[in-house]
Amino acid sequence: MKFAIFALSLAMSSPLAAEGFTVTLAGKVLGEVRYTVQSGTATLRSTLDSTPLGVFNGTFMGTSTGLITGQFSSESRSSRKQRAVSVQIEDSRATGVKITPENEITDLSDVSRVPSGVMDPVRVFGTMLQANGCPPAMQMYDGRRVSVFQPGGASRSGDILTCEMRYGVARGPGHLSPLGVSSAAINLSYSTTGSSQILQALQISSGLFSIVLTRNE
Repeated sequence: MKFAIFALSLAMSSPLAAEGFTVTLAGKVLGEVRYTVQSGTATLRSTLDSTPLGVFNGTFMGTSTGLITGQFSSESRSSRKQRAVSVQIEDSRATGVKITPENEITDLSDVSRVPSGVMDPVRVFGTMLQANGCPPAMQMYDGRRVSVFQPGGASRSGDILTCEMRYGVARGPGHLSPLGVSSAAINLSYSTTGSSQILQALQISSGLFSIVLTRNE
């Protein structure tokens, strides 16, 4: 009982770190992304409500309780489908997965097929936000696929550091069914002042599409 009271008071007193981004395509606002951390739990929320013809409108919320060991839970909803995912990660290895509905399960939902050294999507986004210099190579697992982020070039212009990365699905299905997007170029722009580094924009380009996340002032 004492521990429960202590944990509750800690959660209520812990500062809430929140960062928000506007999502655009060809200058048109599609929605927003918000990342928060409180008491060691990171949450990533996205709302897309103005996609062309409403085809990809929907919401996503993912939470992560740890970088190396923890629980990743997510829920995504759209006009076409909804999905709930839970992944347990211990020492950077997936040890358990639960997905509903069952028709959303893939071959990579079997943890015996998943390589070691993985991070969940929420922690990958957080790593990009909190990078010191350009982000490192990362291997992401979301319960359905394994994807890799590989660092590319880096350049600096005044106080702006630009980092290039390549994203690719290594195992499992692509994104945005039925498009099956499996690769993308990523550009991250950070403002740097002294020891401070803040992600100002993230651009994701694949084929004819280029989506930009711009920090809200």
